[in-house]
Amino acid sequence: MNTETRSRRIRVVALPMLGALAAGLAISASTSTTDARAGSISRQAEVSTTAAPRAASTARRPAGEAGLRVPARRARIVAKRSTYGRVLYDANGQVVYAFELDRRNRSNCTSAECVKAWPPVLTREKPTAGAGVEARLLGTIRRRDGRLQVTYNGRPLYFYEHETPGEIRCHNVDLHGGLWWVVTQRGNPAD
Repeated sequence: MNTETRSRRIRVVALPMLGALAAGLAISASTSTTDARAGSISRQAEVSTTAAPRAASTARRPAGEAGLRVPARRARIVAKRSTYGRVLYDANGQVVYAFELDRRNRSNCTSAECVKAWPPVLTREKPTAGAGVEARLLGTIRRRDGRLQVTYNGRPLYFYEHETPGEIRCHNVDLHGGLWWVVTQRGNPAD
């Protein structure tokens, strides 16, 4: 075999090998880019999924009847379907009420007996609006004991101590000198 034939044979064999090598590098680069993107997406998903539970945990208060008297770090109010239409709940799924005798941004449920039966919805920081709730209608008032009570459309909000999350037992009930109502997402008593 002469040098020219050997050279041609090397070129013929080498060209397909170079093509395969180039294709392999392209696939490898593409996979690395995809892996890098997937890693980035995975990290982004990890950040957003860990951020959501943190936000939810600051909006929640301890469960159970005793938890009704503990302020959430940053209470969240949401609107959910009920037999009275869409009404307001806290992040724990507890329905909230308004009291007929309250005045705009002023609670008249101040006796020990009233506060025991109707614990105010408390927060340590500015409350947040969840699904179906207008943030501009949320606010707070300072109670006589110095704690912050959540308001909606100027109405102080309360829980009823003998309910569990999802229950509505005291809509349109006359207790402690006035009616108690669940609150619509517009901030009015439900019908």
